[in-house]
Amino acid sequence: MSIEPPCLLDAAHIDAALALSDEAGWNQTAADWAIFLRHGQVFASFADGELVGTAAALPYGDDFGWVSMVLVPRAWRRRGIATSLVRTATDALTKAGRVALLDATDAGAEVYARMGFVGLCGMARWQGMGGGAGGGNAGCDVAPDRRAFGADRAFLLNDFLARPTSSCFAGTDGLAILRAGRRAWQIGPVIGAHTAGALLHAAIDAATGPAFADILDAGRALLPGLAARGWSEQRRFTRMIFGGSHLPGLPAILAVAAGPEFG
Repeated sequence: MSIEPPCLLDAAHIDAALALSDEAGWNQTAADWAIFLRHGQVFASFADGELVGTAAALPYGDDFGWVSMVLVPRAWRRRGIATSLVRTATDALTKAGRVALLDATDAGAEVYARMGFVGLCGMARWQGMGGGAGGGNAGCDVAPDRRAFGADRAFLLNDFLARPTSSCFAGTDGLAILRAGRRAWQIGPVIGAHTAGALLHAAIDAATGPAFADILDAGRALLPGLAARGWSEQRRFTRMIFGGSHLPGLPAILAVAAGPEFG
């Protein structure tokens, strides 16, 4: 079967896209895929009508955007599909005047470096069990995220909080969001110069099963507390940039990412 040139995915293919992220063991839901379609672009490769690859470009304001959801099913790997789609997604951002960022696995970082991406900081996914207590608020002021992240992504965080099982935990200088994922609860973002630890543990206490938290370099002080709860590191990422040289916002107060797909 021949592989068709990259094209734009539409909502009719969310189920097929979700099947790709499920095969990879990722935590995204159909609602997460819908965010990329509504607010960004998902580029796709097909072979005789079968979805064989995706990569998303999600703009955040005028200055930068995120490349993510780079997925190719096992049977179609090592044919250049992912590289072609990442280039297409990156071009979509850079041609609009934005730098492109992404969170790469160790294997992916080598590939992206050859494409011109430069590593800026690290991130580690930690996993463990929630406390099962529930709690939190259905909504909160997401304004602190703009200063920390470097762009207004209220559309994203308010989407998280509109989901029936999501919760928000607010502190004097930040917030934490807890939402349901496909395989586990996802905690993030967690923002706060002084309250990030308390907010993170409040979200863990509320989670009613397995949970993930993607700890950025700025949140390394949180790791002993996670280990004390029996949490452990699952995998590592490198936050990389194309067309720029530094992280946006105030990275020192962004302790936990919204996820490698969202930054």
